[in-house]
Amino acid sequence: MERDLRSQIEAMEKSLPPMSPEKAELQERASRELSRSGIVERVPKPGETAPDFTLPNAVGIPIALSAALAHGPAVVTFYRGIW
Repeated sequence: MERDLRSQIEAMEKSLPPMSPEKAELQERASRELSRSGIVERVPKPGETAPDFTLPNAVGIPIALSAALAHGPAVVTFYRGIW
């Protein structure tokens, strides 16, 4: 799985425009910190049940995963916000 993820990351990186050395170092540092945190080992695997959580939707209204699932399958996406 690690190799598959690495190949996906490399393919994505090739499709992006070049970034400044400062931004590249910041991104690399953040990646190293995430890797050292052990977060990858703690995320639910495909087929596992996600823990319930509440996050604000696109207009700031808190939505619980369990409430969304009461209406059927749910898709969770993350974005940086207003561009």
